[in-house]
Amino acid sequence: MYYFGYCTYLLESELRKYLPEAVAVTKAKAVNRQIQFRAAGERTDRGWCHLADTGTYGKAAQGIVFDVDDAHLKDEFDDFDIVFLTVRGDDGEHYDCFTYVLSEPGIRMRPPRFYWERVPQGLAEQGFPEGYQAEVLQTFDEAAECPDFDRPVPAGKPGRSADSR
Repeated sequence: MYYFGYCTYLLESELRKYLPEAVAVTKAKAVNRQIQFRAAGERTDRGWCHLADTGTYGKAAQGIVFDVDDAHLKDEFDDFDIVFLTVRGDDGEHYDCFTYVLSEPGIRMRPPRFYWERVPQGLAEQGFPEGYQAEVLQTFDEAAECPDFDRPVPAGKPGRSADSR
């Protein structure tokens, strides 16, 4: 099963927490999609990464196609759903993938610092183009401020609940 990783899952150490068996296949683009930072539904305590498909015509979100265990199709995380999409790999192939998106994307809002910092680190670690890195930063800058930007990293192993992530 293929998974389209974007945002925090581009940082190797973060990816391994959730998908330890993942094997990178190729970098890829999700056409007419955009990485956005949004609150979950009506919540306004923080933002999350979201792969938007509304109002994104002409955009292309960049990420990596990973081969992962089919069991991840049963994953459940608070405020997130699994969706399916086809992405175009840098190798010229098309891949049918799943990924996680916000169940109910709320207002554009920045995530806390500990979460946000994983995004530019992952983009740099994986060697994404500087222009794309700047585009993601601009999207972050345009979002509303996180009311508790400097909140501490949740203690313990990340879990299914939003409070543990």
